[in-house]
Amino acid sequence: MAEGSFRDPDFGQQSFSGSGTGFIISSDGLVVTNQHVVDGAGSLQVYLEGEDRPKNAKILGVSECNDLAVIDLEGDGYPFLDWYSDEPEPGLDAWAAGFPLGDPEYSLTRGSVVKAEASGDTNWASIDYTLEHDANIQPGNSGGPLVSDDGRVIGVNYANFDAGTGTSQFFAIPAELAIDVVETLSSGQDQDSIGVNGFAVAYEDIAGLWVSGVRAGSPASDLGIMAGDIILELGGRPVVTGSDITDVGATKAGYCDVLRTQGTDRAISISVLRLDTGEVLAGELNNPERPLELQASVANQITGTNESAGFEYVRIGDDSGSVEVEVPAEWNDTDGGIIEFLGLELPSVSASSDLNGFFNSWDVPGIQVIAAPGLNQNNFSSTLEFFAPSQCDYQTSDTFEANDLVGVYDVYTNCGGISNVFYVVGAFYDSFYEAMVVVLVQVNDQSQLEVIDRALNTVYLP
Repeated sequence: MAEGSFRDPDFGQQSFSGSGTGFIISSDGLVVTNQHVVDGAGSLQVYLEGEDRPKNAKILGVSECNDLAVIDLEGDGYPFLDWYSDEPEPGLDAWAAGFPLGDPEYSLTRGSVVKAEASGDTNWASIDYTLEHDANIQPGNSGGPLVSDDGRVIGVNYANFDAGTGTSQFFAIPAELAIDVVETLSSGQDQDSIGVNGFAVAYEDIAGLWVSGVRAGSPASDLGIMAGDIILELGGRPVVTGSDITDVGATKAGYCDVLRTQGTDRAISISVLRLDTGEVLAGELNNPERPLELQASVANQITGTNESAGFEYVRIGDDSGSVEVEVPAEWNDTDGGIIEFLGLELPSVSASSDLNGFFNSWDVPGIQVIAAPGLNQNNFSSTLEFFAPSQCDYQTSDTFEANDLVGVYDVYTNCGGISNVFYVVGAFYDSFYEAMVVVLVQVNDQSQLEVIDRALNTVYLP
């Protein structure tokens, strides 16, 4: 049984408890279970079949993306299970062992392997492939073994789904994948993990990883991430994009792609939404010089206030799938096309309540975001000059830092002889100037400047 707490945005700090199953793999008490069963828990109570008192245990290592954990029981001399070393094929008899639904009575259900390489993407894990089987498992079976007739572990049970046909599907992490991960975790080293227990979520205006627990001493804990936060971006990539949403909802695939690409022992940029305070915080994991702080705001830098238009936002992308960004939902006249510049064809996406008015007049607010991979500091100034509006008065320029982006914004007013403001923003993801982003914004109210911040903080180049 795992116990801990999290912050609910409406009700504050809340307590929770949950249960799962595990199995012993060595005489000195190493136990395999699911990461989602134990990670972030304040305490663990491990009950062995036939014993009334729980054993003390500590977590040695976890893998968020493979949903595996290894814990160490006190004492030694335990009986243990061996791994199944053959290749499981459809039709192989299998038994699911565990303690479903928190029942203290041990259960065993019989079935067979249905599919040897099923999808492993869920809202809490992203596994290369899984075993689908029909040995009934329920909540509480998580982390328990799927065993062969001779008692060898074919896989680690971790999920069941309603197939939408009145039947259920059951899944296990195959031994072939689990063995190497478990070996790493047994050494006391995490894999593909920053120390959070989280679930991918996607609503109309929020998409990210909801954090249900944070393990003390982990990179996430050291940075100050708290249970109840929603991780919006990791490594400069939105945690959940359109490609991360399947028939079963948001998945953890994109989040895990970043962890597997960048590693978890180096500095990784991160931004989180703290729902109960409404704050968006940004910082870097594994970098004490970049603590979690209120995210820099270009709008605040320009106006000196945090005045908001109160927009709700949606994510849109261009026709080629080369750039994505969040824009006000009420700016629902959108387009994704190509801008020609210096012989390059640059993908762009635009949004306004009236795109024709935005492009052909000076009194309709709107935004255009242009992705310019390959442009560098040598043509930075000429790029901003190219997009400067010719019928406006130049006012000022300034530099800024926002999230992973650094750059310059130019301010123009009195466009076409009317009182409005037009902004040309040029930004790069890092000091190496590997990819430039140009944001063109026309507003008639300073509160609408929040669209610049939203664009810079959500733009993604797949």
